[in-house]
Amino acid sequence: MIDNKPRVLVVDDDVAIMQCVGAFLEHHEQMDVVGYASHAQAGIAAAAALKPDVVLLDIHMHGHDAFWACRQIVDQSHGSAKVLFYTGFPRDQYLDRCIAAGASGMVSKHSESIHNVGIAMRYVLQGNTYFSPELAKRLIESESQAPQSRLATLTHREIEVLRQLSEGRSNREIAQSLDISLRSVEKEVSDLKEKVQMSTINELLMFAANEGLIYPELMHTRSQALQAN
Repeated sequence: MIDNKPRVLVVDDDVAIMQCVGAFLEHHEQMDVVGYASHAQAGIAAAAALKPDVVLLDIHMHGHDAFWACRQIVDQSHGSAKVLFYTGFPRDQYLDRCIAAGASGMVSKHSESIHNVGIAMRYVLQGNTYFSPELAKRLIESESQAPQSRLATLTHREIEVLRQLSEGRSNREIAQSLDISLRSVEKEVSDLKEKVQMSTINELLMFAANEGLIYPELMHTRSQALQAN
């Protein structure tokens, strides 16, 4: 059990939400918010530098996949930093990925009061796991051995390519972003199609939405961007 105020890092690309949550945790939950980060890569660097006890990590952000970021934070801290995911779009697919990434739990922005977020953070600091009630119910139901998501068969690189495709980026833009060759990106896309059994980019986009890599309400915009490339 942490004797002093828990040291908290908040990672969210919505600056207003991030600062609001941080201020509440400091003033009402007696926590020490040691830093903020607005994307996954910055969150990893901040966690390494600031040594927080717990990281409140939004799932949908710019930059690298948040689940990959969680694994990096947990590994580099040798498990001393607890990661609690915070999302406004809870999906069943997130549960398995959350556990596989080494997170201590997940809270919903919509179903949980901000006070309960503080309770959840203290709970995971005691070595427990915490899921919002709606998510805990889904987790129990998922133990009926539903078929494994095809997303679980993808490598981190393939997930990153898929996510950037879903953001409307061209193969050339993805190659520049990941610092790899255009041919490598084309191979990743080809492998993606084979693994998830899709034949077109728009089908991959639909798959990404169903797996929670992209907000469903943004699908039309992303589809238009992809068609323009």
